[in-house]
Amino acid sequence: MAQRKSIGLGFRGTMLCIYQFLAFAMYCVINNIGQNLYPTLNGSAWNGTLVSTVYLIASLAAIILQFIVGQKIANSGHLKGTSIVLLSLAGIFAIGMATIHFSEALWLIIWGLAVFTSVVGATFVVSTIVGQWFPRRKGTVMGIATLAFPVINGIALTIFGNMLGSTGGNQFLCWLPWLIMDVVGILICVIFIKEYPEQCGAYPDNDKSMTPEMAHQMLAAQQEAKKNSVWTVKNILRTPGFWMIVIPQGILLIGSVGVMTQVMPILGSYGDRFVIGGVAPTTLGTITLLIFAAVGCIGSWVMGMIDTKFGTRIALIISCILMVISGILCVFHILPLFFVGFACLQIFMGASSNFTVSAAAQYWRREDFPSAFTMINAVANLICAFGPLIVAGISAATGGYTVVWIVLAALGLLGMILMLVFHPQMILNRDKKYRVEAGLPEEGLTKSAAEMMGEK
Repeated sequence: MAQRKSIGLGFRGTMLCIYQFLAFAMYCVINNIGQNLYPTLNGSAWNGTLVSTVYLIASLAAIILQFIVGQKIANSGHLKGTSIVLLSLAGIFAIGMATIHFSEALWLIIWGLAVFTSVVGATFVVSTIVGQWFPRRKGTVMGIATLAFPVINGIALTIFGNMLGSTGGNQFLCWLPWLIMDVVGILICVIFIKEYPEQCGAYPDNDKSMTPEMAHQMLAAQQEAKKNSVWTVKNILRTPGFWMIVIPQGILLIGSVGVMTQVMPILGSYGDRFVIGGVAPTTLGTITLLIFAAVGCIGSWVMGMIDTKFGTRIALIISCILMVISGILCVFHILPLFFVGFACLQIFMGASSNFTVSAAAQYWRREDFPSAFTMINAVANLICAFGPLIVAGISAATGGYTVVWIVLAALGLLGMILMLVFHPQMILNRDKKYRVEAGLPEEGLTKSAAEMMGEK
């Protein structure tokens, strides 16, 4: 008798969701504290624009790695071990950030390595595992995991800035909560996580309507089908539909990552009632950051549910609209409008890191997911890598953020147009074309999530 279908994530699936959350959180802490606080903490001798440049270099290195060997890593069968190594290294480099301050050049090298390992580990390797566990419900799962972005962006700066005073400037103690968080995530992975749910008695999407025998048969067939995946780097990059969905994802990441790495200076532009000396938030600043975090958490979860129920295309369109609204409202530099506009940014911020997994799982077959996700994640993060430098550069050149908001609104409009033009059939048609060219049957082993949803 077939078992009943469960709407939960299952125990192991829940552990994976927590692991992804903690991996995202570590990436946020390393990136946000490094760009928002350290140039200010270390005085005018530290160049804030240089910090953004190092972030760009580290991100580009991570992206180059994905272009060259990403598909091999994604299909290697060693994702679990790779994620443990990368997030362990990220924690070690974070210790270096906390303890080495006598040389700007050395600190920037250590920070760049921390960014590199956390980007590859959190946004690529762990996210690939999530996509393999939840091919249809990836929006819901990533909507929960990406709560890390508003939560950490809302509280990390507050906790770190306030702890600096209470610990007498001991930065290692300020880093300790985040290092513990990293260790907890690694232990969860070691004990509970496998690369595929079938490997530990679980089911894809926690769908218990299938028997264990059926699940293992499907996994074996999918592993074999992966060897003949037609979605090579060349084929992915020459697919127009790929570019239509990946450019809006990169644009949303520019808007979220680029702006959030400048959140303290942005708040400071509204007066010293929000920030003390450009470092620690005032009481009002703390309340503001926490409110934004709460809005972002709600938005991330809601966008994940929309993604699961209505498809990634609809969720992307809504997110791009929110980006346009955010830019328009913030450009006037009127505090009430800023609060509404920045709240809109918080809503799409968490979801923006969801869509690389969602799109690959939505429009490609399960056996093709690792190959498709590798390139979607690489290109989206390639676009995102320029975000902090764009925002910091425009701000430095214009002496404010007015032009930044105009640029973000324009980019959001471009992303919205591309997603309105995009059609899921574009991917399906190319899939059939590439399979015929390779001498394979037009129909793959499984259907994409979009086909199963009837998304046309």
